[in-house]
Amino acid sequence: MRTLAFMSVLLLSACERIDYIELEPAEIVFKQAKAEKWLEAKCMARNGARAVRTPVSWSVKDPTIATVSAKGLVQPVGDGETEVIARAGDVEARATVQVIYVDRIEVEPKELTIKEGAESVHVKVRAFRKSGKELSDRKALYSSADRKIVQIVGDNAILPLDPGTTTVKIQVEGATASVQVTVEKDKTKK
Repeated sequence: MRTLAFMSVLLLSACERIDYIELEPAEIVFKQAKAEKWLEAKCMARNGARAVRTPVSWSVKDPTIATVSAKGLVQPVGDGETEVIARAGDVEARATVQVIYVDRIEVEPKELTIKEGAESVHVKVRAFRKSGKELSDRKALYSSADRKIVQIVGDNAILPLDPGTTTVKIQVEGATASVQVTVEKDKTKK
């Protein structure tokens, strides 16, 4: 009886006519490493009828950039652009996948000297892809190794508090850099 049921399913899926596959979404952009996105493949006939029993196989043109599961779950692997391919018989469709990671950051200046009680100071942070292209849509996170010497305030400004030397770590996604900050004693203070 099981064999008959299995044969019926095979026969029904073999009878469904497929002229094209609609992929939703048609384009995926990943900006974080631990992201994932489902792709849906709709097997369609010219008359607009959807073939619901037709199995779809998934593959990726460049698996060093993204992977896809047997059910259409796409995950990023490395920076770049590739295509996810959905195939049903000899019909296929492709969705573009862009993975835009921060490979490295540059911070200017790398060393900073500020007087105790002075205004807060900003440093310039630039994020880059592996290809060298600068990314302007990423947010930097700052942290002070010693918050008695400097604190991070407002829009990532470094506020000098007490004399001493500390490090401010700056992170943009997985890339990090640091700035050595020295707060000098204000000699005009008593």
